[in-house]
Amino acid sequence: MREAVAGLSEDSIVKYNGVKVGLVDKIELNEFDPQQVKLQLKIEDGTPITISTHAALISQGITGTTYLGLSASSPSLVPLQKTPGEPYPVIPYKASFFSQLEENINDLSVGFKRIFDKENARAIKVSLKNLQKVTDVIAKNDKNIDDSIKSIPLLMNELRSSVKKIKSMADSMSSASKQVSLTMQAGKNSIDKISQQAIPPAVVLLQRLDLIAANLEKVSVELRQNPSVIIRGTAPPKPGPGE
Repeated sequence: MREAVAGLSEDSIVKYNGVKVGLVDKIELNEFDPQQVKLQLKIEDGTPITISTHAALISQGITGTTYLGLSASSPSLVPLQKTPGEPYPVIPYKASFFSQLEENINDLSVGFKRIFDKENARAIKVSLKNLQKVTDVIAKNDKNIDDSIKSIPLLMNELRSSVKKIKSMADSMSSASKQVSLTMQAGKNSIDKISQQAIPPAVVLLQRLDLIAANLEKVSVELRQNPSVIIRGTAPPKPGPGE
């Protein structure tokens, strides 16, 4: 782990999800990384130390007692295997609550320092001056602003009146539209009646004209073939003597 183990000692309790499963057997610095502390644990046989198990320092409230807590981030039961070069499997460590809190406070402190550096402080000062100017302008024109606020109810009343007039106009247009629709329907009915009365006789007349034209065509053909038809007609002549 990469944090101080103050409050933790050899024979400190190891709990898995709050259940005691062993003890801390040895505490020592990592010989290859002095920022790391190595804990060797004695864990009861059958404890599910899996690939998702991790360890964290936990403080017990106001008593200040510290123990090592184990928990799993998934229901997987795949056992944690021994790490090459290590005598036992190595459980990964998760920073404690206080360690994370301290880190967040440090980040917050750095953020404040960045916000309140000389340049940002100068910009804030200028912004405050500009805000003061705006406040002064508003204070000088408060009477006009007050008059404008007082005129809002009058404007609202005029707006309501205009809306009523628009609604009345819309109703009138709707009524006129209905009347136009009725008139157009009446005109359509009249046209339909005229069509029903005038078109059938016209059709009969056209049929008669077509028949007359056909007869005239027939007479014209007969005249071209036999002009004597005009004198003796279309009936054959009576047989003469000896015929």
